[in-house]
Amino acid sequence: MTATLLNRLSATAYAAWHMRGQGLYPFKPLALIEADGDLRASRMVAYAYRHVPYYRETMDRLGLSPADFRSAGDLTKLPLLEREHVQRDPEFFVSIAEPLANHLRLRTSGSTGRPCTFYHHHRAMFLNRAYAARARAAVAPLLDRRVGYRQTQIVALAGAYSRTQKFLHVHALLPPGVRLHRQVLSVSDPPEANVRRMNEFKPDVLISFGSYLAMLFAHLHATEKPFHRPRAIVYSADSLPKPVRHVIEKEYHIPVFGTYGAVEAPAIGFECEQHAGLHLNLDLYPMRIVDPDGNTLPRGERGEVVVSNLINRASVLLNYRLGDLATLLPNQCTCGRSLPLLSELNGRTYDFVALPTGGLERGARVGRGFKDIEGLWQWQVIQESATHFVVGLSVAETSDRQHIRQLVAARFTEMFGPLVTVDVQFDYIQRTVGGKVSPVISKCPPEGMWQSMDQ
Repeated sequence: MTATLLNRLSATAYAAWHMRGQGLYPFKPLALIEADGDLRASRMVAYAYRHVPYYRETMDRLGLSPADFRSAGDLTKLPLLEREHVQRDPEFFVSIAEPLANHLRLRTSGSTGRPCTFYHHHRAMFLNRAYAARARAAVAPLLDRRVGYRQTQIVALAGAYSRTQKFLHVHALLPPGVRLHRQVLSVSDPPEANVRRMNEFKPDVLISFGSYLAMLFAHLHATEKPFHRPRAIVYSADSLPKPVRHVIEKEYHIPVFGTYGAVEAPAIGFECEQHAGLHLNLDLYPMRIVDPDGNTLPRGERGEVVVSNLINRASVLLNYRLGDLATLLPNQCTCGRSLPLLSELNGRTYDFVALPTGGLERGARVGRGFKDIEGLWQWQVIQESATHFVVGLSVAETSDRQHIRQLVAARFTEMFGPLVTVDVQFDYIQRTVGGKVSPVISKCPPEGMWQSMDQ
């Protein structure tokens, strides 16, 4: 038995050990779940103080020690960590306990225009795989069996998701009866090609980006071609437009489940069978919602997502402003899980356009210009200059495109003034190198604009 085989068996056993009982874990009393999170938080801060330069310098400067962090709530004693800080010097946030070569290096997709590099400890990769059993438990009742089912993933083949799956495949060893039957397809391929491949493979579960599912089902809806219908669809990475979700669930009768994660924090939350929001893994990734000044907001108020990763001991991110806008929901889910609920994401803090007057407008307001447009599947706004926009739209074949073109132009004039010009292009949606779709892309001079967003 070679050392490589021993390592793979050891990693598999490690993941299997931590996977035990995870499907039922979210049903534990909230106090016990919070206690687990408090223990992880105190241990992570102690580790970060010993091994991560940023946290030792920051805590010494603030007069803090690991003893000051007894709960996940105490993480607010640390300064808010911004993406720009990590982007400037990613290794300042990496543990020196092991060489960088021992970690998996991943980059964000660049949907902000500012990709970042993060390092993931090998153990964290297997822990996230184990804890994903919580999300799988919500989908499992729809499948004939819990192991060995067929799963199609449509992803960016050079992206973080694919690199993570490749790492897990190389470093773990599962028996054939337990292993999923996977089909991996590319978001770069046209929908008709992937539909043909899925019809041959016949998956039980389809997993992809929300934006790609929008394109895929727009194609199916327009062509009415035969399509093998999986028992469940799971989307992640970016949002699934509401009109598309309605078509999938009501016309194709396929249940849809969302998951919430990022390169920085892969398993933040998941949607259960009640579809009332995203259950938050607060024992792994404690979260709070803050206002622009970093003050914690009460439940029910929308703000910016701040998350701490209590799993990864390579790039250590505590009290990290993730860049998403969302709301912590006040009610508990009727499914019986104790994990709190997060609303669907309401956009990104860096989705903005530059106004002709010199100010900035959040992308959420731009999105309101597309409300109630019949037959609209997906939209994207590209700001070429302060007064010129290119709007990419995906619409139903039966839509009155000329009417939509005129309506969008009129709404942009209403929002931004008569000097604004709009070039509406149908079936024109740009993707990042990671395969995602950013709803708002501003090509105006970015110097100083990122800083002004926080003023």
